[in-house]
Amino acid sequence: MFLCTRCKERLSYSDSSSIGDKGVCDLCGNVLERIDDYFEMFSEEARHYDFSTFLIGLRTPRENLLREKEIIEKSGRNVKSYKEEFQVALGSKIERELHYRAEFAKPELTFIVNQENMDYSLWIKPLFLRGRYVKKRRGIPQSPWIKPGKGKEMERSISEYIGQPICDALDGRDYNFFASGREDVDALMLGTGRPFYVEVKNPKKRSVDITKVSEEVQRKSGDGVEVLELSPADSVEIDHMKNLRLDKVYEVGITIEGKDIGDIEEVLKNHTDFKISQKTPLRVLNIRKDKVRDRTIRSIDVKSTSGKQLILLIKAEAGTYIKEFITGDNGRTVPNLKDELDVNVKIDYLNVLEVK
Repeated sequence: MFLCTRCKERLSYSDSSSIGDKGVCDLCGNVLERIDDYFEMFSEEARHYDFSTFLIGLRTPRENLLREKEIIEKSGRNVKSYKEEFQVALGSKIERELHYRAEFAKPELTFIVNQENMDYSLWIKPLFLRGRYVKKRRGIPQSPWIKPGKGKEMERSISEYIGQPICDALDGRDYNFFASGREDVDALMLGTGRPFYVEVKNPKKRSVDITKVSEEVQRKSGDGVEVLELSPADSVEIDHMKNLRLDKVYEVGITIEGKDIGDIEEVLKNHTDFKISQKTPLRVLNIRKDKVRDRTIRSIDVKSTSGKQLILLIKAEAGTYIKEFITGDNGRTVPNLKDELDVNVKIDYLNVLEVK
């Protein structure tokens, strides 16, 4: 077995045939003799990223580590494996000369060397920003809108209006957008907005001018989208947001068609915390699984009336299909407002006022 000088000294290996400067070490593959080379590679990569913590990794053939373990056990000596030796030696040199800090739990940059091909790769910790968005123009979808046979629509989505400026500001490779629920494409999202977060992958920068990004979102969307309370977030906050089920308050303009229903407030006064059962709406049945969802309508209030036109304020549990609750969706939502009032109902508009 041939060992490089570093491994022979480290293990106090006695076989003289293993001494020499030719060939490839049967344990470390000569990676221990290239620490200075990898230090230079790391230094070059570090120039392109904004970070303060790092971790060194080494991918090794399993059989090499087992072979080394046998040698260590026979010697009775307490020594590091060549994998640990490489990580400590390179990491210490980086800390000492470049003044970055080694971090084992959540490093911002991980430098991984592959022993088999002597190449390396980088893993950059994603960056998260959270906030709330307000949608002030109808017709903007939350995610990219694809029409069968027609491709992507011209109007950008909420996720693109918000995610791309954030990704660009952090010089990221790509991004993911997540929001707490979604409003219909023809609905407005008003009030204090809907909670969201953006995950930026492979960011070269780790700080962002919040004001500039918010202004860019508003400019690119033609004042159709506004970002509120934008701030950095950690993974704990993001996990919490993913699990939120927030009630929504809707403002719905409706027109009663047909007979006069009299005092609608009297009719609706008992509609507090009552259960409804909703099958997947017909309008989304082609893209969502057909199943039954049980939801709760918290309250219904009449904001104003003008002849047969009414404006209702409806507070409902997360995941409630409000349009279908009003129209009945051909009996797929029961009970529903159309049946409760015993009239035909046309929806004039729908706005989300609160997500809380």
